[in-house]
Amino acid sequence: MYSEIIGESFTFHLRNAAFLRFTGDSDYLDIISPFSRLYLVTEGIGYLIVGHDKIKLEAGNLYLIPSFTRCTYHFSEALCHYYIHFSIEAPNGLSPYSMYSFTNKALATDLDKSLFNRLVQINPDLQLPHHHPNVYQTKLWMNKKVVYSSASQYLETTGIIKQLFSRFLEPCQSQIMTSMLKYNIQPILLHIQNNLGREISVNELANMACFSKDHFSRVFKSITGLPPCDYIIRKRIERAQFLLLTTEMGQKEIIEGTGFRSASYFSRIFKKYTSYTPEKYRKQRG
Repeated sequence: MYSEIIGESFTFHLRNAAFLRFTGDSDYLDIISPFSRLYLVTEGIGYLIVGHDKIKLEAGNLYLIPSFTRCTYHFSEALCHYYIHFSIEAPNGLSPYSMYSFTNKALATDLDKSLFNRLVQINPDLQLPHHHPNVYQTKLWMNKKVVYSSASQYLETTGIIKQLFSRFLEPCQSQIMTSMLKYNIQPILLHIQNNLGREISVNELANMACFSKDHFSRVFKSITGLPPCDYIIRKRIERAQFLLLTTEMGQKEIIEGTGFRSASYFSRIFKKYTSYTPEKYRKQRG
């Protein structure tokens, strides 16, 4: 079962799109970005390391790297690929990556190849200003919006991104969707997203759902994959990552805006989730 209301809440924003041929071997280590990436490899080989998985880059395949995912890249000389960088806005607090099961690799169809080519064709001059993520992931780049010449260009662009993104979603989603709708979890996730700057208790969330604390915690974990407290922390860290990368806010402001109790606690938890201190993360990510 699928609800259009859930899918309609996601808004896709194009950031970059182009075709690239590498002239030498290139390695990019431990890259974490607040945007997602789609690739179509047309020639050559390489590999991605996503979490504990090493994924071979091969011609004729599509690849997806979700936002806030640590990834290491190796592109061999003469590797050619289309790339699309995009962000997903979810005002209801949901993330497609926490809602759906997805794969990082899919066999490209002729239609997929045409869609990549078409997206680049109708959105020229959106190539990256530099190949290395630690250089091009700057605040100016992150805040830059794509300007469309017409409504038709915008609709076609977002439609292509959605169509390509759908290629990575696993078909078996009924249990998560059924539970999401049955227990009306969407308003609770939105409440968390809108109140990260203050303390959020499990009792408060359980009362919103009209469940006991224990029952709510079990239901919440079955849907999101995380206990409520861990889910809240993860959302705080994601917000902190985004602010560190895209704003000039000081660490004190970020701590207040993300609801952490102290600078030492924030630094410790941030490093646990990202392997970097906040200072090093901001420095290395541009």
